[in-house]
Parts: sequence; structure tokens; C-alpha cells
Amino acid sequence: MSRIYKRDRLGRFAGAGTKLSASAKGAKAAATKATKSSAKKVGGKVGDAYVEGSFTKHLEVGQGGDYKGVKVGAEFRAPSGRAVMVKGIAGYHGKPDRRLDVTPRLDKSQKKLTVTAKPNPARPNAGKKMRR
Repeated sequence: MSRIYKRDRLGRFAGAGTKLSASAKGAKAAATKATKSSAKKVGGKVGDAYVEGSFTKHLEVGQGGDYKGVKVGAEFRAPSGRAVMVKGIAGYHGKPDRRLDVTPRLDKSQKKLTVTAKPNPARPNAGKKMRR
């Protein structure tokens, strides 16, 4: 005759995996502490590896081809004199017959971002109300 084991409402064996021995609890606490301390060390090293001024150097706002947008980058030092470049680009290509022509500009020396919106030259009646 086989033994019938108790199961919970989802059909799992009741109590399976819920009890931790004292040594398992100690191992879990040690692993958590080691993970946190290693994450702090890595974060500190990344902060020390950042090349000063590289973010401003690789920050561009404007138009590239048909796209208008932002390009952001930064340099990080790596071991043995190597370096790593990280870049991110976000661009927008609007419909050619849109009403407004929106253009972002960046003045790095003043740290000022300006966005201009003017009627689109491709649409001569853009921005004018028409009554019938």
C-alpha cells in the first residue's frame, strides 16, 4: 500500500521547500552580504573609470540627415590602457507634410537647450486658419 502525502490547494506537496536549516539560513545571509558588497565595489570602480568631461564632449542635439534628435555618449577607462565608449541615440523623423518644423539646438558653453517651432516650408498654408 502506498502512502498518501499531504498536498496544498495547488497540488504541491505541503511544506516542501519552506523549512530552512540553520546552516542554510547562514549561507543565504552570507550570499546576500557578498552580493551587496561586490555590487558596491563594482559601482565604485565604474565611477572611478569615468573619463571627466566625456559626457559633454559626446552630447549632441540637432539634425542628422532626416532625423532630429539627441546623441549622448561617455568614455570609461578599462584595464591595460583600454577604453570603452558608450553611446545612445534617440531620433525623430516626422511626416514631411507636418504643420510645424520643430528643431532642437544645444549651446554647450551655456548648457542651454532651445527648441524652435516654425511653420513648415513644405506646407505654405501651415499655421494659418482657414474659414469656409
